[in-house]
Amino acid sequence: MIHGRKVTLLTDHKPLLAVFGSKKRIPVYTANRLQKWVTTLLGYDFEIKYRATTNFGQADALSRLIAEQPSVDEDIVIAAITIEDDACRSLADAVRPLPVTASEVANATKRDALLSATTRFIKKQWPKQINDARLQQLFNRRDSISVINGCLLTADRVIIPDALQSKVLRQLHTGHPGINRMKALARKYVYWPGIDKDIEAMVRHCQPCALALKDPIKTNLAPWPMPDKPWSRIHIDYAGPFEGHYFLVVVDAHSKWPEIF
Repeated sequence: MIHGRKVTLLTDHKPLLAVFGSKKRIPVYTANRLQKWVTTLLGYDFEIKYRATTNFGQADALSRLIAEQPSVDEDIVIAAITIEDDACRSLADAVRPLPVTASEVANATKRDALLSATTRFIKKQWPKQINDARLQQLFNRRDSISVINGCLLTADRVIIPDALQSKVLRQLHTGHPGINRMKALARKYVYWPGIDKDIEAMVRHCQPCALALKDPIKTNLAPWPMPDKPWSRIHIDYAGPFEGHYFLVVVDAHSKWPEIF
């Protein structure tokens, strides 16, 4: 029984340290499913530590021990977390509004050099130095990225491979919503490095969007009418500071005579 006792959890999956580690707050953009798992585990007192897979000798040996064991009369479930079911539901919800299926995203992710490398880094370990600008953007989001059935998600947004980006962009551009509304829509469902620039480029090269832009209202400039006598209209403004002082300037519109106070 581990409930009520402090235990140490060893894992070879380093990103879990950022999610469940006690020394670091959960990022605000962490996926809802991760928030639920964290909430479930709040009832347990544990410390999570990273250990490389090659150093899991003892546990690995016990997991492969094939000695005969006495049969157990009753299976006792201490705690159960349906992680796989929650993850699959989250993926289905994320892909549902998109013009691509989860299997299409998974297959394209496998063939995409950038995303396949990202998947490998998430499962194993990120390199200490990254020279690729697009990979750096994914590295900056590493605490929120997860792998579900071959698809990459950042929080609840699907990371779209290069081969499917144009198809997704066309879907987002339906109705010619404009740059800002198109970006807001994308932030609900999808992500890839440079998505904002791709949206801006698509809208700039769209002729219907260009025709739909509102032209600035043109107005004719009209001068003030000339007053027929002095001090019938005055113009007032403040001037300064001059040596720490402000002055009230009053000008007669007819004679241009100034008065300074």
